[in-house]
Amino acid sequence: MSTSTLEPRSTSDFGAVLRDWRRHRRLSQLNLSTQSGISQRHISFLETGRANPSRPMVLALSESLDIPLRERNALLHSAGYSPCYAEQPLDDGAVATFHAALKATLEHHEPYPAMVLDGRWNMVMANDAALRFFSLFIDPFTALERMGSPTEFQIVRLCLSDLGLKPYLGNWQELTGTFLQRARRALAVNPNDVLLPVLIEEIQSHPEAPSQWQTPDWSTPPAPAVNMVLEKDGRRYALFTMLAHFGAPQHVTIEELSVESFYPADEATRAALIELAL
Repeated sequence: MSTSTLEPRSTSDFGAVLRDWRRHRRLSQLNLSTQSGISQRHISFLETGRANPSRPMVLALSESLDIPLRERNALLHSAGYSPCYAEQPLDDGAVATFHAALKATLEHHEPYPAMVLDGRWNMVMANDAALRFFSLFIDPFTALERMGSPTEFQIVRLCLSDLGLKPYLGNWQELTGTFLQRARRALAVNPNDVLLPVLIEEIQSHPEAPSQWQTPDWSTPPAPAVNMVLEKDGRRYALFTMLAHFGAPQHVTIEELSVESFYPADEATRAALIELAL
C-alpha cells in the first residue's frame, strides 16, 4: 500500500486528477469501468481530456474510487461543477441534530472519558469525565500554548511532547506507534493530504522513536483497541480506547469526525474514574 502523495494539479485538470486517483487505488481502466458502469473507452477519453464528464459521472467515479468527501468536492471543482457535500462546522444550525446526538453519546459514556475528534485529531467535544481525568495530569490548553499552540493533530502532539502528556505515559512507545500507524493508513486513504506526511515525519524523527518506525508494516492490521497507561504520584491508570466513525455520511465535517471512547482496563482504574465523578 503506497503512502506517496498525489501530484498537485490545476483545478481544471480533471483527467489528470482522475488518473492519479485510479492509479493510487491500483485499478485499471477496465476495473474502474466495471465498478462505475462507465465504459473503459470513455474513461480513457476523460483521462486524456478528449471528453468532459457530466456531474453524475464525476459522482459515480468518486464513489467507485472511494474518494473522501472533501476530495470529491475538489474533483467536482476540477470538472467545473460546484461542491456537492456540505461542510458546515459542528456548531452550525444545519447539523444541530447531529451535534445533539453526539453530546448525548458523550454524556451516556459517563463516568468514563469520551471525546469527539475532528479530521486533524483535535478535540472538538468532550464529556466531563474526560476533562476531569486529563486534568489530573495537565491542563491541555495551557500545555498546547507552551508547545507553540499547534492547530493540527493536537491530541498526538500532546502525547509526543514533554510539555504535554508524555512524562505520564507508561506505554508511550506503544501508543505513539499506534498514532503513526493511523497516520500512515489515513494518508493511504487520502494521498492528497499535505499535512499527514509532516506528522508522520514528526513522529518518526522523535528522539525516542525506535528504528522500526522508519519502515511501514502493512502486514499488521490495526489493533481493535488502543491502550493508554498513565502514571502520576504512585497511581497507575490503565485504559483502552475504541474509535467510532460514521457510516455513509453525506457531509464533509461529519465524515471526518470520530468518537474516541475510553474504558477502564482494570478494576483500580474503574474505581478511580467513578471516584472522580463523585
